Amino acid sequence: MLLPTDRLTQADPAQLTGRRIHLSLVSCRETPSTCDEINLLNGLDGWSVNPRITLGFSGPVKLDSITRSSVFVLPLGDDRAEPIGLSRLVWDAEGRTLYARPERVLRQGRAHALVITSRVLDDTGQPLRRARGATPDERLVKRLGALGLTRDQVVASVLFTTLSVTAGLEQMRAVIEARPAPPVDFIQSPGGTRSVFSRAALESIVFSRQIATGGPERFAKPIPLELDLVPPADVGTIALGSFESASFLTGSRHIPRAPSSRTPAILGHERVQAVFFLPPGAMPAAGWPVVVFGHGFGNDKNLIAPLVAGTFARRGFATVAINVVGHGGGPDSTLTIKQRNKEPLVLPAGGRGLDLDGDGRIGSTEGVSTAMRGPLALIASRDGLRQTVADLMQLIRALRRGVDVDGDGKPDLDATRIYYAGQSFGGIYGTLLMAVDPLPRAGALSVPGAPIVEIARQAEMFRPLIIQQMRARRPSLMNGEKDFTESLPLWGEPPVTAPAPGALAIQAYFDRAEWMQEAADPSAFAPYLREAPLLAAGPRPVLIQMAVGDRTVPNPTTEQIIRAGALQPFVSLYRHDLVVSTLPPRFANPHGFLTMQAPEVAATARVAQEQIVRFFLSDGRAIERTDPHFDVP
Repeated sequence: MLLPTDRLTQADPAQLTGRRIHLSLVSCRETPSTCDEINLLNGLDGWSVNPRITLGFSGPVKLDSITRSSVFVLPLGDDRAEPIGLSRLVWDAEGRTLYARPERVLRQGRAHALVITSRVLDDTGQPLRRARGATPDERLVKRLGALGLTRDQVVASVLFTTLSVTAGLEQMRAVIEARPAPPVDFIQSPGGTRSVFSRAALESIVFSRQIATGGPERFAKPIPLELDLVPPADVGTIALGSFESASFLTGSRHIPRAPSSRTPAILGHERVQAVFFLPPGAMPAAGWPVVVFGHGFGNDKNLIAPLVAGTFARRGFATVAINVVGHGGGPDSTLTIKQRNKEPLVLPAGGRGLDLDGDGRIGSTEGVSTAMRGPLALIASRDGLRQTVADLMQLIRALRRGVDVDGDGKPDLDATRIYYAGQSFGGIYGTLLMAVDPLPRAGALSVPGAPIVEIARQAEMFRPLIIQQMRARRPSLMNGEKDFTESLPLWGEPPVTAPAPGALAIQAYFDRAEWMQEAADPSAFAPYLREAPLLAAGPRPVLIQMAVGDRTVPNPTTEQIIRAGALQPFVSLYRHDLVVSTLPPRFANPHGFLTMQAPEVAATARVAQEQIVRFFLSDGRAIERTDPHFDVP
């Protein structure tokens, strides 16, 4: 048995690849969750770009004979493409099956061959022999000849086609570009006055997050914004605007399934609030260049944007931020604004959270993902992420249209100098944005990671979410009382030769989740940033920031993006390992180094932000070492 294989697809001219996955269903009565998952996968137009490769043998093999020259994936249609070896090996001795992943992410919508050669040895040291009737495809034979391999050396082979990863967002961008750019409205205040405030006159802004649909605990404890980080010397104006964003989401937080050649339909519109921070002083003739900032998972635009806007403003950049889908609390969340010698003003805070599961609570991320239980569970945050990218594309086009913040009839932001910076979740959806949208001139992606299921599996803080999901499945996949054992090696680690009972089923579930979510997986998009750009603008200028020892987005998941896109020359590595011993234990996790404001670590945040703003000042041409603890190429 060899997987993936196009033998488990069927012809479908409505798909971009001309194929559609056609996996056999399991018993929907005995394993309803797996049945639901296979039904979802059967709507895709190809195999995962990071497939779980399955090699079934008739007997034991020597694992040290599994090398890049003995078993590999060969991209077809490009005679220059090199064979791709296997990594992360798991050997199931009982089933005589080897599981693996390709050494790097495969290109989308392309035919590939999975090849086993006679260079693989059995447990006696003898070369494997071809099974009777196992004749390699003629296209493959021609390619193998160029690699110095003969037909007789091919023990087994199958052809498979990878799915279309970026098509959905590219089509959504086309829909957005065909519509007039939305205007930004700054009438958010009661009575129709503009929600534009002089920073010098502001005494405080307090955020009240709606966390429940009713009851005495409807709101969380109010939190003041850290206005001391955006003092009048750096920031002249803080403004709240909004724009109408076309939405492709259903109420259950997914984009309806359709053939990959069909453009997603607009299903409604949402008023999305944006917060603006403008520098003081004389504005450039074309307006202030602007950084669109993307916040992280569980955060929001109100509390996070001020942590970076001051540094950007000092360098002459405006900052604008929106909430991610499902973030910022419920729609009744508020901002209470106190200005000198004026009564407090209560404004909507632009919350986009909702009570998706009907329990009366609104979680900090509730609404970005589909429900944990039910037939759509495997989609998870895929479409919430894609909608967030669509919102950002519409915001950017609003900026291109012209944004008059102060109401004098002239744009205050430079429509030609728009940049993107995102942290954590913002780096994840920011990777998608930079791959499919030509308008941001450069992008800084701080501590992104992929795939999301791998982040959740490897990170201690997110692993309970995976446990919940696995317990919610029918039947449960948990192979431990409080935790699970997945027996999965990381890239570069030795093979696992004795997987725990139940681990192979868990691995298969993770593979299905990753496969289903690749339309919003930054490692699946990474090849199209520079190696194979989708856009006529060519390679995208990007800076990736990461920190040694990140416990929230573990380093292997950031490295997955870097390897996928060959982005090693564009990485800035914060060497937290060199300073962690000098810090109190609460700073053991460096994940938030871009926005940390405690006195012990604030200097690190400043130099990280300074590195981003210098990257933008160079128009994405130079990555500078702004501190000795940051390693750059």
